[in-house]
Amino acid sequence: MEIISALKESNLIGLGGAGFPTWQKWRAVKESLGAKRFVICNLSEGEPGVFKDEYILQNHLLELVGGIVLAKETVSAGRAYIFLNDKYRKYLPKINRAVKGKKIEIFIDTGRYLCGEETTLLQTIEGKLRQPRSKPPYPTTSGLYGYPTLINNAETLYRAYLISQGGSDLKRFYSISGDVVSKRIVEEKIGAKIREVIPARFLDQINFVRVSGPSGFFAKPEDFEQIVSGTGAVEIYGKKRKILEGLIDSITFLKNESCGKCTPCREGTYRIAELLNKLIATSSLWDRKEIIELISEIAQTAAVTSFCPLGASIARPVTTAIDNFKQEILGE
Repeated sequence: MEIISALKESNLIGLGGAGFPTWQKWRAVKESLGAKRFVICNLSEGEPGVFKDEYILQNHLLELVGGIVLAKETVSAGRAYIFLNDKYRKYLPKINRAVKGKKIEIFIDTGRYLCGEETTLLQTIEGKLRQPRSKPPYPTTSGLYGYPTLINNAETLYRAYLISQGGSDLKRFYSISGDVVSKRIVEEKIGAKIREVIPARFLDQINFVRVSGPSGFFAKPEDFEQIVSGTGAVEIYGKKRKILEGLIDSITFLKNESCGKCTPCREGTYRIAELLNKLIATSSLWDRKEIIELISEIAQTAAVTSFCPLGASIARPVTTAIDNFKQEILGE
């Protein structure tokens, strides 16, 4: 079966966080009118609690390279790049051996969270300001140096290769870490529920979890029927941990990683972090309610007015923390 049809039949989605249908992206680049085409494997992996790409480097590098070559051949790209986070530089000799003679270049950078956004990654490779571009045009029609470019996360390309080899049992890697459990990778079906990726013996030791990193959502044990989406990361917070610890951790990370291009993200994360500190310092129930309302308002504004999806993602950790743990936050 032709690979794009096989990808469509498999329902493989991007496993870097966005969840866009893989076959549509491959087809768009293949059918583009550009004189040149590129393929980029995104191995920036810049979020806390996400380490599945490193697992692939350690255990499935040849299959990953096979996926990159497959993508390059499918869309008729002249060259491919691996955008490698500098923290994975130690794997460079191994990677160089695996890509030898395959027209795959390695681009090493500090990565950072922002490079999870496609156009920011392109800006970084081109040596430009590390900020997102306006869309449209999309990278599939105007990507690297203005040419059509296929950008996929490492696991997406790895899974595409398995599909090309006849694999039909579509799974993904989940990064499990935090309190009570040792850091581990769990391979389960795409769309697995939270309770399905956490070892059962640990379930009664959990106060809450953070799903899909700092830009993801918070869930308490009674909500573990929810799907693990996004990056596939699940960070566990034990019984003694408070939701404000998790929320402050998320907002601090997003504030530090903001590119500063747009006001809702740049100022919103700063203001929310400031208000969270104020929330901790006050004992007045009335004041706490007012602060929570203001935090929610700022987050919701960022969700609809931020320039890129990374800025819009501020709202998710805020709203899920407040909605699911309001009594704990208020101290009632």
